[in-house]
Amino acid sequence: MQLLSHFSFYKLLNVFLRISGIGSKFLIFTLLSKYLTDIEFGNYSLITSIITMMIFILGVDFYNFSIREILTQKDSFIIQNNILSTLVLYLFIYSLFFLIGFFVFNLVDFTKEYVLLVLFLCITEHLSQEIYRLLIGFNKILLANILLFSRTFVWSVYIGFLAYSGEIVSIDFILQVWLISDSVTILIPAILYLKYLRLKEFKINYKWIFNGLKISSLFFISTIFLKLIEYANRFIVDLFLGKEIAGIYTFYSSIAILITVYVNTIVISFELPSILKASDLDQQKLLFTKFKKSLLVQTVVVSIILLLLIYPILTWQDKSNFKEYLPILFFMIIGVGLMNYSLYYHFKLYVKKFDKKLVKTLVISGVASLIIAFILTKFLGVYGAAIAFTLSGGILFLNRFIEVKRLNI
Repeated sequence: MQLLSHFSFYKLLNVFLRISGIGSKFLIFTLLSKYLTDIEFGNYSLITSIITMMIFILGVDFYNFSIREILTQKDSFIIQNNILSTLVLYLFIYSLFFLIGFFVFNLVDFTKEYVLLVLFLCITEHLSQEIYRLLIGFNKILLANILLFSRTFVWSVYIGFLAYSGEIVSIDFILQVWLISDSVTILIPAILYLKYLRLKEFKINYKWIFNGLKISSLFFISTIFLKLIEYANRFIVDLFLGKEIAGIYTFYSSIAILITVYVNTIVISFELPSILKASDLDQQKLLFTKFKKSLLVQTVVVSIILLLLIYPILTWQDKSNFKEYLPILFFMIIGVGLMNYSLYYHFKLYVKKFDKKLVKTLVISGVASLIIAFILTKFLGVYGAAIAFTLSGGILFLNRFIEVKRLNI
């Protein structure tokens, strides 16, 4: 009983840290929707969308290869060497991205004023996420969530306090505070674990890197198309309808995406490592059954919570144009819900190493999503974009389901 009680408190604490951190970012997003002008909020929402997408692009999905291999490796020196080799790869990618991004972001109207801040935030957000993933993979879940809480909660509360107090808060200032928070929480784990690394014996494992890039290229293609499904609609709305409507659409999209954050927190981060480490097929089957049930239950629970919260939020926000487009949220929740429940089939393919099948399902779904989004947004406006998102979630679910059934796994 004591062990069970301890585990329950431990899990509850981690969930609190994770949800509080992400919740605080959502809180600041909601506060800014009230206190910034609609155009300013539209710009800010698109900047945060770009940063979010770049986190996944910078990682080239190497994590999907590395963590699967690292968790099955027994030699601690090899593990260390491969982690450091991965860091070298990321430093090369960051350098390349900085050169290209400096040119590209200067051409985009809503990023050209904040080029350096956006570039560094893309890098620090990605590096922070990789540190978080490694800590989760090595079962350092509490430390991972404390760091996540620190880099999201503190700066969000500070900005929120200033905005609520009537201070003039610019996008430039928000990005600066965000960057400082990221930098501090990257330094903390570096200081904690640097002394344990055998740096003098380190040699770049080129074979590991190139083999990883070869394998992760499939995951990377998958991720690009998945992120197109999740985020491209925001930029398509901006293209056809302008930044004010894009800001409103992104506001509701960000609320729905909280379902994904919640599922990642209390289902995937706790249950996926056990599935990856399962020693036999029977054990793996039992864990997958539990995983499927958890996905369904938690997706439904958080969807209901969001629907209950939205009316008080809109009342406090007191902006008629946001209230007018409330139905967008219903479409977004259905789409995100389908995507999250389909993760059961996604991870079946992933664990069984049907990597090409993963790519197939996401490329088909991603292409279909873009085509549908362009057509429906052009002819039906913002509701067309919302309907397209729901259809995209359904297409992704069906593609993953059909592939698993076809392979009989």
